[in-house]
Amino acid sequence: MFLSKKILLASVCSCLAVNTVIALPFALFIPPVQAQSRRVRYVPPSNLDAPKVSSAGATRSACTVNDCLIALTPDLNLDNAPIPQTIAERPTIYFLSPKLNSPVQFILYEVVPAKSNPEGRLLASRQRKIYEKTFVINNDAGIIALKLPDDSPILEIGKNYTWKFTVNPKSFYSDKLIKGNLRRVLPTQRLLAKLQSISSQPLERAALFAEEGIWFEAVQALAEAQLTVPKNAEILSEWNSLLKSANLDRVMPFSFVSQKQSQKP
Repeated sequence: MFLSKKILLASVCSCLAVNTVIALPFALFIPPVQAQSRRVRYVPPSNLDAPKVSSAGATRSACTVNDCLIALTPDLNLDNAPIPQTIAERPTIYFLSPKLNSPVQFILYEVVPAKSNPEGRLLASRQRKIYEKTFVINNDAGIIALKLPDDSPILEIGKNYTWKFTVNPKSFYSDKLIKGNLRRVLPTQRLLAKLQSISSQPLERAALFAEEGIWFEAVQALAEAQLTVPKNAEILSEWNSLLKSANLDRVMPFSFVSQKQSQKP
């Protein structure tokens, strides 16, 4: 979703955007003792059976202070870091974006695992393109969001995917290209049970998602909380805590910005 200035999240439809009002419950604040003990810290998933990649979060395009394109995915600087997880069929990916009024392209690939051929030789894994959309966006520098649209394939549980987001995709050389990975997992019974008990508390939901290694929903819960109660010190503190736990300190000075789009590139 591309986020608006109010409690409005623009989610993606035929051209990767549709306006949707986020109606969050009123129980946003928690007792002081609980607030002091809670910090939203990302714990990388321990799904050791899942394939890993050398750059699990996303590539980082070169940038200056006000000219960064950064995916808000964990930047752990680890070899074979776990792939960021989601429990959504079509998750939301957040970006720190420079000021743009440009055509952009989003491509989603399914990772086909390595397998042996009839001769017993191991074939390398490959990427199969399953979705592509080109559109125009117009936004100031800040944080925007992209929700996988309704016409994109539903992510399958247990499969790995990669994505690519490119500004001015038809240009011979674009310094605004970023790639990332994601994996959809089935929520555990423990997670579902706890979510039911804190359904009206976005900060607690964010902390739970982060603790369980569910990155994309942790970010979204805090994004919604910030847009519902702007400039709230506690929410901002938890947001910064999550960013720090994923080595995304460069994003901390920026706020969410409104975004306009059109289908024609």
